[in-house]
Amino acid sequence: MLRRFLKSTLALGLSTSGVARRLASGRHGGDAPLIVGYHRVVQDFDRSARSAIPSMLISARMLEQQLDWLGGHYRLVSLQEMGQRLLEGRTAGTAAVTFDDGYGDVYENAFPILVRKGIPATIFVVSEMIGTPRSLSHDRLYALLGRALPDTADPAGMLGGLHRACGLRVPDPRVLARAARTNFTALRLFLDTLPQPAILAVIATLESRFGVPGGDGDRALTWEMIDAMAPAGVSIGSHGRTHALLTHVSQERKHDEISGSRRMLEARLGTPVEHLAYPDGRFDSGTLVATAAAGYRFAYTACAHRDAAFPLLTLPRRILWERAAVDGRGAFFAPVFDCLVGGLFDRLSPCRQTHGPGIDDRPQLRAEWSRTA
Repeated sequence: MLRRFLKSTLALGLSTSGVARRLASGRHGGDAPLIVGYHRVVQDFDRSARSAIPSMLISARMLEQQLDWLGGHYRLVSLQEMGQRLLEGRTAGTAAVTFDDGYGDVYENAFPILVRKGIPATIFVVSEMIGTPRSLSHDRLYALLGRALPDTADPAGMLGGLHRACGLRVPDPRVLARAARTNFTALRLFLDTLPQPAILAVIATLESRFGVPGGDGDRALTWEMIDAMAPAGVSIGSHGRTHALLTHVSQERKHDEISGSRRMLEARLGTPVEHLAYPDGRFDSGTLVATAAAGYRFAYTACAHRDAAFPLLTLPRRILWERAAVDGRGAFFAPVFDCLVGGLFDRLSPCRQTHGPGIDDRPQLRAEWSRTA
């Protein structure tokens, strides 16, 4: 609460003095458009946050407040129009709204708000999840860790034992101790270090001990929902075939995830799919090459890093959630939101990912790009 109070006080001064607006105009006046991203949209944040990843949740009420602020300061445009504006160098004063992962509650709770306000949006879907009853692997693992960690007197030891049970290298004890603090830090330990097959092995081991967790509304969109949203200006982009983190897989798997998803979506939708959001915002040089080879015109990250060789495939987004811009009481606070979307807080939480060298420093990738261009 003290941190929120200090942040709110600083933001109030920057916003009311006009500094936030001037800095935002400088940032968004060039080729860095304002694109915001959400994940799940729920009715009751506190209730849903008891079992789901809190930083992926926003209540319908908070979403509406954030969209109202954006609509009062920017012209909200579709991602297709934003792409054209990028090519023409005229993104100033515009913003676009996106949702990642393709959760069904976006249709249930966000879509009515978008329709009522006439706001276009793009949903980045995991193509193999559409219409299935399965939960995404990060949701399954988070729910299982929520059962496993409180069930043991030694959470760090439990995490180490889980690595051993799955035949994985056991992290340093200090790393395990930090990871064992919360369900979310434990989740990040696995997501940050393991490829998808290893994560699925961890999930299988935990499910054998604790059973399959019941999801709290984290099921995917159906094709019927997608078809119903299209006439109202909700378009579909790719978020990969299975949501594998693209920096953790081979170049062959990158192509399969990126190209395979586009082919599947275009075959079902009957329209071109030109926009891709990297799962968890993660990308490296090989990911950019595979994305370009697949024919995407635009791709989106979750940080401010831009690749000079692929500027349109490393477009930054501002990922938002319930408590992204609140005061000490937890209520929406416009000055904090003003500073947040303007990028004034970026130095407080810099990108910690390693995106790899540029394409000119990777001869094998440069050769691949030459063959597919």
